[in-house]
Amino acid sequence: MGSKASIITNEQLSEYAELTYLTKSEIIFILQKFLLLDDGRNFSLTKRFPEQEVVNLFPQLKHNPFRDRLLHVFSSENDDRFSFEDMLDLFSVLSEKCPLAVKASWAFQIYDFDDDNLITKEDILELCDRITQQDRLEQEEKMNIADLLLKEIDLQNNGNIGEFEFVHAMSKMPEFRQTFSCRV
Repeated sequence: MGSKASIITNEQLSEYAELTYLTKSEIIFILQKFLLLDDGRNFSLTKRFPEQEVVNLFPQLKHNPFRDRLLHVFSSENDDRFSFEDMLDLFSVLSEKCPLAVKASWAFQIYDFDDDNLITKEDILELCDRITQQDRLEQEEKMNIADLLLKEIDLQNNGNIGEFEFVHAMSKMPEFRQTFSCRV
């Protein structure tokens, strides 16, 4: 790895590859992006960078309608700053190799816009707005979608979707794995 040997060892690289759903080359690619933030000076694997600087490195985030939620959920310190390891976690979950149940569990957190550990009708309305950015749905259309999703996924009939119900529903939707993915 040449000059990067002091930044990450082969042992660390192997460990990251074992702990994530990323390949060694994907990990190195993310590391190289992070090195651009401070030209490699004083870099550490846990050094935290401002959200906007990190977003500018990754077009997959810059143009994602769920960017704020992805960053909120994956910022290990909840401080609007991100480390290399935070981004490994994020891209690992978005990897096509990540198991469906793991993806669904993280997606639940992202779609729980008010962080109350439930996906409510309000969360579903927000989800509709974000998915249909340019072609906003009428309020009645969004309400119909929310009611239908709650009817189908809310197994306890309590007016919201818990994480178990969400993961269960996503396990019956094989296309979810591809739609909740991006390439590094």
